[in-house]
Amino acid sequence: MSVLQNTACTRRASVPLLALAFVQLASSAVSPALANMSQAFPEVSPAYIGMLSTLPSFLGIPCTLLCGKIVGRMVSYRTLAIGGMVISLVCGIAPAFTDSFPLMMLWRALFGMGYGIISPLMMPMVMANFHGEEIYRQTSMNAVSTNVGAVVFQLLGGYACSAFGWRATFLIYILMLPSLLATIFLLPEPPTQVRRPQQKKISPRAILQAAGVWCVFYLLHMILFYVSVLRTSNVVEESNFGGADTAAIILSVITGGGVLGGYLYKCIKSWGHRALAFAYMSLAAGYLLLAICPNIWVMALGAILIGIGFGINMPALQIFVGLSVPGYACSEAASYLNVFGSVGGFISSIVVTGIVQALGWQPGRPSFVVCMVGYCLMAAALFVGSLVKRVDPV
Repeated sequence: MSVLQNTACTRRASVPLLALAFVQLASSAVSPALANMSQAFPEVSPAYIGMLSTLPSFLGIPCTLLCGKIVGRMVSYRTLAIGGMVISLVCGIAPAFTDSFPLMMLWRALFGMGYGIISPLMMPMVMANFHGEEIYRQTSMNAVSTNVGAVVFQLLGGYACSAFGWRATFLIYILMLPSLLATIFLLPEPPTQVRRPQQKKISPRAILQAAGVWCVFYLLHMILFYVSVLRTSNVVEESNFGGADTAAIILSVITGGGVLGGYLYKCIKSWGHRALAFAYMSLAAGYLLLAICPNIWVMALGAILIGIGFGINMPALQIFVGLSVPGYACSEAASYLNVFGSVGGFISSIVVTGIVQALGWQPGRPSFVVCMVGYCLMAAALFVGSLVKRVDPV
């Protein structure tokens, strides 16, 4: 393939990848409406209401593992991407038309399966279609697109809930349709990554060992980060800062900060894993402000810092994992990374609430204190560098 053909394929891959990245955090659209759903279903425990936001990530795990093994080998990237988008679109909208909470949970579970199909495709497609600096550029732009999408879904989800009721929140998922069309008409099948004869075959266990440190950091990160998603709406109302629409704005500020973080990573990528430590310090500072905020403006500043850390974390971990394994093993490594992240998001409330209660505190602002301490410890581990292998930029 000539250089011009390579460049054309790269440009063609960029747009649909950005479209897929745009819906990566679409599940967060329901977060601003959780308090309203608790009022609509008073007989349901708040813990189960919160699962409407976390269940999709957990139920996507089996699909993520399966797709990581078969994508590009038994089933094409395009087929899986289109199938995952269709499932997510249909099952995302469906809860708006049900009065049964168990059925709503089922739809959210199926939505998570669609997400699980899509999630392991992003990193290997970037690694297969881009090279050198282009990898960092596209990964950073994907992170920006993901956070822009989260802003859009959260803002419109919160507005729809405040204006028309909680059912309207799920209708926001119609915004996934343009991404589906971009996937159908623009997404190219990436060059097949095969093991060369001189390359030793790497086992699933070896892949997990190679990417394991980053997977653990992603697990811990998602346990701590999801607290901002699950607790913000409650803290906003308890502090008399506003209602669902205000909570949606704060959550959107977090993901808006993620846009800044995605751009910033391109500037600090030469720091290696210390860029990730910087991200965790930003997250720690943000959670400190959320814990002590006397007004909505301080809370918004904390949300920006959390978003910046989140925006750096996403592309950094994806690149570190991608560089830790051969090209033909990228999809499987990506699936492991996403599984750890999904588990972290699902158990977030259980773990952090358990720690808070063990300390004799009540869930709410004290949860933010736990997250601040957790991120400080993670940043310290990365700065010391004794627990991880340094990853230099390509």
